[in-house]
Amino acid sequence: MTHASADPQPVAGTLRPEAAEEVAQIRASVVEVLDEQADLRRTHELMVGAQGHDPRLHELLTAELGLLGLVVPEHLGGLGLDVSAATAVIEELGARLVPGALATSLAAVLAARALGPSAEPLLARVVDEQLTLASALAEDGAGWDLERTATRATGTGDEWALTGTKTLVAGVEAARVVLVTARDAGGGLGVYAVDPTAAGVDVRTHMTLDQTRRLSTVHLREAAATRVDAPGGEGPRVLLDHVRAMLALESAAAARACLDRTVEYLKVREQFGRPIGSFQALKHRCADLAVAVAGARATADHLVTTLRTGSATRSHDAALAKLVCTDTLMAVAAEAIQLHGGIGFTFEHDAHLFFKRGKSAQLLAGSPATVRAEVAALAGL
Repeated sequence: MTHASADPQPVAGTLRPEAAEEVAQIRASVVEVLDEQADLRRTHELMVGAQGHDPRLHELLTAELGLLGLVVPEHLGGLGLDVSAATAVIEELGARLVPGALATSLAAVLAARALGPSAEPLLARVVDEQLTLASALAEDGAGWDLERTATRATGTGDEWALTGTKTLVAGVEAARVVLVTARDAGGGLGVYAVDPTAAGVDVRTHMTLDQTRRLSTVHLREAAATRVDAPGGEGPRVLLDHVRAMLALESAAAARACLDRTVEYLKVREQFGRPIGSFQALKHRCADLAVAVAGARATADHLVTTLRTGSATRSHDAALAKLVCTDTLMAVAAEAIQLHGGIGFTFEHDAHLFFKRGKSAQLLAGSPATVRAEVAALAGL
């Protein structure tokens, strides 16, 4: 006769209770700060400002709450928490469309953690110097196709110089280190850390469709760099997967927030003497959106488990989640504009912020068509 263990082990991939409690506490702390200082009215103000983000909020979240060091190992000065601590923060930032570089930086920190010992000096600096990071992968003519990377890296050991141009770089206006994908003399791809203010680096920030996330072009001309991944490894792919993970997590949370806001509006907006949310046709539309949002949430949660466990399906799951979650945000935001009626079509309405974030998220890190084909290939179809 067998007996159940008095201390059963958690199901593979699930958080232990103590880790789950830590993540919940971090999420609650972030929510408290964001609810006070990062509502959508503030986002409207920031997106047309010169800086495009709130430096004071960034300082509060990084220096005081220590969010950049959440998942950095303890021996490097970080808190050494589970990956889901950082993904929870990314979700809360995404739900509120917070402008700035914190989400992109957390994605880069997660990628650096996954790179192993070669990235440890960088992670130690992230904690010691409160470094904000950005990731630069895309290029003109190549898009996000890593195999077509043309940026060149020359050098050896700890001394490298990069030459090339990176496009669609998010968060670089606030970053102190940019992680750049480049090809060495032997044709191998690698990830290199570059100071965006150093000689040989020229950053041009653009105003794009999504004003809550500014994108930049980074020109490199023999710019000094340090390699942060192991030669012959999959560093560039790790970086791309984590950019996609960030977009997926943000989008799933934003879709939920956008739907919640829309439902609340339908409850109070009256027509023909009754709330329009009581009309069956609108109920059906919201129900369809709720199903889509639940699917996106499940896909994002599965991706977090993949990142936590180091599953070999990381690239497939990141691409799939990016595709599903960004498409869902676009669908919800488009419906939200219509369900808000005449006011929904005005530029000043919040629904437009979700719509623009959804469209930019769809196109960053690979267009829907490109990512869909990649998912099929990774699945062996």
